[in-house]
Amino acid sequence: MDAFCQSLCADPIAALSGWFVLVPSLVLLLSAAAAVAARNLVRAALLATLSFVALGVVFIALGAEFVGFAQLLVYVGAVAMLIVFVILLTKPEQLARSPLAGAGPAGGILVAFALLAALLGFIFASPAADKALPAAAAAAPVAAIGRALLGEYVVVFIALGVLLTAALIGAAVIALEDEEP
Repeated sequence: MDAFCQSLCADPIAALSGWFVLVPSLVLLLSAAAAVAARNLVRAALLATLSFVALGVVFIALGAEFVGFAQLLVYVGAVAMLIVFVILLTKPEQLARSPLAGAGPAGGILVAFALLAALLGFIFASPAADKALPAAAAAAPVAAIGRALLGEYVVVFIALGVLLTAALIGAAVIALEDEEP
């Protein structure tokens, strides 16, 4: 304990940096497992969103700021909201007619292992698997990427925002049930 206190006083950032990775990693594992085990789809989507946030925090804590912020923006801001909208727009009777609705846990485990086997097969059959790893790359110029997004590519950035807003309005219109006269 005394060694930890001395290292904390000498360099607090280095002493606590492990905790900035371990705690979000634990949150990531627990929320991902809870998302898989959740019976309620909305809760599962929200737990998956929490795991996306924790993964972004892990990336940021490991020094990959651009990947971490991209994770937060893309997965938390877009993909998680898309999942929630799909769940809210899907009617319960459509879920009951799903081909895997009665498969139970054994069917889910079988599908998971089949997917894992296919992914590992593709990874090891890839020509990139035989290549050596590249030397460590320089740090991503996050400031330069931000200047490019808000400078040269600002029209595309705004168009993307308008497109996503139109998709959100379209989803809300589709979600409205038709009133019968």
